[in-house]
Amino acid sequence: MASLSEEQREAVLEAARRPGATRNGVARETGVSVGSVTSICTAAGVSFDRSATAAALQARVIDLKAARIGLATSVLDDVQVARQRMHSSDGNRDFLDGAKAVAALAGTHIKLVAVDRDDSSGTEAAKSMLGSLAAALGVAAAEDVDQVEDGGSV
Repeated sequence: MASLSEEQREAVLEAARRPGATRNGVARETGVSVGSVTSICTAAGVSFDRSATAAALQARVIDLKAARIGLATSVLDDVQVARQRMHSSDGNRDFLDGAKAVAALAGTHIKLVAVDRDDSSGTEAAKSMLGSLAAALGVAAAEDVDQVEDGGSV
């Protein structure tokens, strides 16, 4: 920054004071490094309008939340399919594999909704319910294995 002339500094400040000016844009326009633009503007008390960046970031956050909600909904559909396959299985091994799939999918759903958790929205209740479901499926699967090992059938 010490090697910049007073004219270059003034050009940086003039460009930075324009509405909508960005740090990188001022650097490109004036041929001064981004670091020097930052130093010059900070020393002069000039800040850059970040409202466009903030709005873009907020829109991206909303888009990502919507994508997670869509994925969580799809995972619940997959839980239903896995449960149907589990209950229509012919053998113990298939039933156990189905129970594991249901448990894994339920866990994935819980993790997806936890990202955007608002404790006042009932997410904790859903998490508890899905956790209980996964535990119950594990118990049922274990009982079926014990029954088959004792000579019974599922």
